[in-house]
Amino acid sequence: MSTSKKMSSETHASGKVVDSLPLFELESHIQNYTGRNAVDRLLFIADRCAPLAKDALTLAIASLKQTAEVNRYEDAVERLHEIAPHDPRATIDTVWVDEVSKATRSTGDKLELELKSYKNNLIKESIRMGNSELGDFYFSIGDLSSASKFYSRQREYCTTHKHIEDMSMDMIRVAVYQRNWSQVETAMSRIDALPSKNSDIDPYLKAVRGLWSLAQSNFALTASTLLNVPVESLTHLAPKSRQNATYTITDFVTVNDVAVVIGLCSLASYSRNALKDLLDNNANFKEILESEAHIRTLLDSFVLFDYKSIFSTLEKHKTDYMLDIWLADHVEKLFDRIRENCYTQYVRGYQRGYLDKMAARFGVSQDDVEKDLIALIESDKVPVRLDLENKYFLFKSADERADVYDHVMSIANTFERNGRLLLVNIGVLRGGLEINAKPESSGFDLKKRP
Repeated sequence: MSTSKKMSSETHASGKVVDSLPLFELESHIQNYTGRNAVDRLLFIADRCAPLAKDALTLAIASLKQTAEVNRYEDAVERLHEIAPHDPRATIDTVWVDEVSKATRSTGDKLELELKSYKNNLIKESIRMGNSELGDFYFSIGDLSSASKFYSRQREYCTTHKHIEDMSMDMIRVAVYQRNWSQVETAMSRIDALPSKNSDIDPYLKAVRGLWSLAQSNFALTASTLLNVPVESLTHLAPKSRQNATYTITDFVTVNDVAVVIGLCSLASYSRNALKDLLDNNANFKEILESEAHIRTLLDSFVLFDYKSIFSTLEKHKTDYMLDIWLADHVEKLFDRIRENCYTQYVRGYQRGYLDKMAARFGVSQDDVEKDLIALIESDKVPVRLDLENKYFLFKSADERADVYDHVMSIANTFERNGRLLLVNIGVLRGGLEINAKPESSGFDLKKRP
């Protein structure tokens, strides 16, 4: 077998690069993650944060040398060489590369020969297991495309619901790392269609659905889905679904990540009353929030109408959000939605509100408030009228009297129409102009009544 040189190293769409340092300390922050999740995050931080690039690549190289991902190791070393050419770690360890490449080549050849033997003997279960083992092998060396290919080949050899579930879970794990959300959706639908499934994987599937919703920028669905993930499943390993494979939410996110995502998404999409009810009555969410005190502060500020505190806290933590592998591409949109939601909640509390007081409450200039309100009014997102001369806004509350009048007029118009139709029908009958069909004839007979 010739090992594919096209390893599926994690690539990220070019995004906004931050120049400021985050609040977290990189080494202690990355200790919250393990395996591929940790390496992906380190390489992502190296891409997005120039001040941390060298440290992130150094940690990534050390982690990759504990795996069999030769191509990603070489790529990380080359990137470190570009920014720190004199660093001793910016030189490829050819001895290690040769040893690992030789071992993986040997393992891959052995697995492919075994699969070929199973196919020759037409042993269906062995063929399924052979494809599964090759998928695991390619996953372990970082070739996600080949891993996905072999996992999907199990399908025609699945003979039980458990086999279909295992295959789908394998494909979900690989597809999430690849950001292949259409494949994630297909695999989850396949599991949902099963008449019975292992209940232990439910929290994992809910977490994946939450990430899928976030990728679609559906923030309300993201929050509601992740709120149903039990906090204990975010801190403990899930039971093994099959030998040598575990499916754990911590493959992708930790309880801290979930707290931040739920917090920002709920701020962007929930009303004050809904958020207050969530904080008061959702015990699971309360436990999740214990891991991120600043998110609890943000939500309490929203309930207490302390908008200035909300925006100062968001700006303080913005760099942290920009360096999160799941949130980064949604931070600007989330911040815009949160601002819109805060403006909407504020104006609903006043029949008439003054812009100078509103600016003070939000901690921005009056000109900024005017610009924001104009933009929201033009997009029909806030029901207010703005008086720029006198610097106040009027909330356009529903006119109940007009609504009642419109409803009564609608009933009257319907009554009048039905009455006119009835009079027409009476006139037709009196004039003997109704048309009756003869049973023995295919035509119609027009008869005149005396």
